[in-house]
Amino acid sequence: MKKIITTVSIVALALTLRAQHTEIELVRSAFKLEKKAKVAQFMQLSDSDAKKFWPIYNNYENERSKLGDRKVKLIDQYTKVYTKLDKATAEKLWKESAAIQRSEASLREKYAGIIGKDISPVVAINFYMVEDYIATAVKEELYSSLPTTP
Repeated sequence: MKKIITTVSIVALALTLRAQHTEIELVRSAFKLEKKAKVAQFMQLSDSDAKKFWPIYNNYENERSKLGDRKVKLIDQYTKVYTKLDKATAEKLWKESAAIQRSEASLREKYAGIIGKDISPVVAINFYMVEDYIATAVKEELYSSLPTTP
């Protein structure tokens, strides 16, 4: 988990420094590989369950990464304007943050349902819990680097 947090910190730093697009993509790829390894370690899937699980998980990750992009964009927008927030911008930003959080939970629920139906409810709850844990750790790391005093 510490590797994932370190990778997230690097992503946040890259965002802060306005790193080139290719550097961000390299960090994102490293994060996905480390995350997938942690999920595999947590899930402890049988061979037959793994054959069913990983294609579903890859679809989930494709959808989840789009939400991650929205979150990074939101954080970038906030860091650019936090010292001069007006009411309209502040409302726009918190509404987008809330929408992203709802979408993330909804996406985990959607895929837990698919996994529960196609594999088993036990695999589904393990997927949900590990994803929720990782998402919480990533959010904490990203948000801890936000400026808080305008």
